[in-house]
Amino acid sequence: MVDHGKAFVTVPCVDDLLALKNELSSAGVIAKVHAPRPISVREARDRTKLSQEAFSVRYGLDLATLRNWEQGRSKPDAAANTLLWTIARNPEAVEESLDMEDGVAAPSP
Repeated sequence: MVDHGKAFVTVPCVDDLLALKNELSSAGVIAKVHAPRPISVREARDRTKLSQEAFSVRYGLDLATLRNWEQGRSKPDAAANTLLWTIARNPEAVEESLDMEDGVAAPSP
């Protein structure tokens, strides 16, 4: 569970997150929320200066799903939200990781 001085744990239900963080802090533990907050899908796409169609093709997203997210008919799940934050912050890294022509084999299942 501890990797390089960091530990990631799931806390299923907390009535007062600030109180928990303060209690952990008094024990010498720095607690941070490790989940991306919701992102504006439109703003993430606008940062790339791509149309909906180009964005969906470049990042492997279903065009109808992307449109539904942008129009508020549905919301990205946790994995999609993480992908969108990564695209917004470092689109080149996502493009590089999706490049299937780079000769790097995918991890075995």
